[in-house]
Amino acid sequence: MSEILNYEGKVCVVTGAASGMGKSTAALLTDLGARVYALDINEPSIAVEKYVRINLNDKASIDAALAELPDKIDHVFSCAGIAGTIYGGRTFSELDVLTINYIGTRYFVEGLLPRLPEGGSAAVIASTGGMRWQQRQDLHLDFAKTDGFEAGQQWYQEHRDELESTFTGLNFAYMMSKEALIVWMKHRAFSLSGEHIRLNSISPAATDTPMAEDFSKNANGLRGSHVSNVGAASTPDDQARALVFLNSGLASYVSGQDLQVDYAFTVKGLHGLD
Repeated sequence: MSEILNYEGKVCVVTGAASGMGKSTAALLTDLGARVYALDINEPSIAVEKYVRINLNDKASIDAALAELPDKIDHVFSCAGIAGTIYGGRTFSELDVLTINYIGTRYFVEGLLPRLPEGGSAAVIASTGGMRWQQRQDLHLDFAKTDGFEAGQQWYQEHRDELESTFTGLNFAYMMSKEALIVWMKHRAFSLSGEHIRLNSISPAATDTPMAEDFSKNANGLRGSHVSNVGAASTPDDQARALVFLNSGLASYVSGQDLQVDYAFTVKGLHGLD
């Protein structure tokens, strides 16, 4: 199986590698023989090729991290993010959430794409929380076409109220960040197809990570609501396997896709099921 996945000796960059899905992804890649460059605010506990500190809310930090990474990278796994305006015992602004989960993530991934060879790939973690992106796709496409870190922040500040006017629900900033990430991924994947570089995302439903309690706080205690009749949340390893699959040789003709790793949870809303 390791030969089919084709990670032996490959240079892989993983953000959010100190915990949750990012940690599971980094560990799985290491087991498959990859050379893992692990990025996070906190240093990961697992053995990797190199740890690089990054704060996706800070352009200078992203630029410094990019400077520490190799000139040639085979695969990018963007796993870092926060659960909303309440996270890790701190309070963040809506712009912070949009920046960490989308604007900074996009800026970082875009900074690495020129280093990917033909056949290279990148995958980002979105969310089933972003599954209604089509309701705002024109706005998000306009957002996706902004160029760079500051331009993305400015666009959000100018269009924030317009986005909110179309939204009904909880955890607004988080949902918007994940919708925006999915639309950017799909838009960018098409232009990358001419370079034979793939870009995809996964959208997890409820997952047992250190972030789970913060999701509950941001959604007024609705923890576990994103679970199908399977009856249990996924594990970080479940999500890592899906992410590693998407960037592997097994998915060599898959690009521009958002893989919902939710054990059919999204079908519940789509078909009005109980």
